Amino acid sequence: RWRAGRSGRSDGVVAVVFAALSGLSYGASDFSGGLASKRSDPVVVTLAMQVVRLVSLVVVLVAFPRGSLRVDDLAWGALAGLGIALGLTTFYRALAEGPMSTAASVTGLVGSLIPVGVGLGLGQVPGTLTLAGIALALPAGIAVSVGGLARSILGRDLGPRSRVRARRRQAQTRGLALLAGTGFGFFFVSLAQTSADGGLYPLLGARFAAISALVIVLAARSARSGGPDGATIDRADTVPVAVAGLLDCSANCFYLLALEGGSLTWVAAIVSLYPVATVLLARLVLAERIVRVQAVGLAGAGLALVLVGVGAG
Repeated sequence: RWRAGRSGRSDGVVAVVFAALSGLSYGASDFSGGLASKRSDPVVVTLAMQVVRLVSLVVVLVAFPRGSLRVDDLAWGALAGLGIALGLTTFYRALAEGPMSTAASVTGLVGSLIPVGVGLGLGQVPGTLTLAGIALALPAGIAVSVGGLARSILGRDLGPRSRVRARRRQAQTRGLALLAGTGFGFFFVSLAQTSADGGLYPLLGARFAAISALVIVLAARSARSGGPDGATIDRADTVPVAVAGLLDCSANCFYLLALEGGSLTWVAAIVSLYPVATVLLARLVLAERIVRVQAVGLAGAGLALVLVGVGAG
């Protein structure tokens, strides 16, 4: 029932490639969506991204019809959609409130430990090299996501009141990141429960469920405030939102394709390296400096990918 993967060596290598592409796409999507959430409401940004994902997914399904439409797959996809709606909304809010290093590291850790733990619990125990790659991938992803922002916020030049406010922000960010990671982990596990012959159709259930949940959240928020809250997307954020939606749709497709040739345990571990793309884009686009711990994480991520690739192939 689970997309446990096939045993062929060529299938394993292809699955590693798809998992890596999924992680890169997720990281690039987070970078673009995070930029948009700095100025625009995170819930509205997430909703707009879901609409872009739905439209792009329909185009993909029409252009490349593959698999069969099954009610139970749509149901599992819907559960995954609820997870991603929770994950993205709280993650973007955590990024906006900061410190971003705390948000990214906690979210990445929780979001990867849940599917890896579920996979191992279901008996999807890979070989020694692959296990070594998994063990290296998780801390590597965390190291890459740590940008030293917490140190700058809690620097020596802050007074007692500023330090208290900074610690409160960190505590709030950890809570949001914990929810985000739980939502992401639930998303990955739910999609892995869909049948292998379902193709990309489970993502339809995910998109409709996520959009419905976000619309309900916005409606409830408007009712609580006594009218429309005026939350909109800044015109400058239109392109980043569209790009984030397209990239996330690609990441979802690559993830399901990876599960057809690999197991949830190591596919989730590779996908958890998504902060690599976020950090590299921040370096290229925003000219952010890569600190030493991130450089170590990048090296570890590369080695982890090689170990999993060799072990799975």
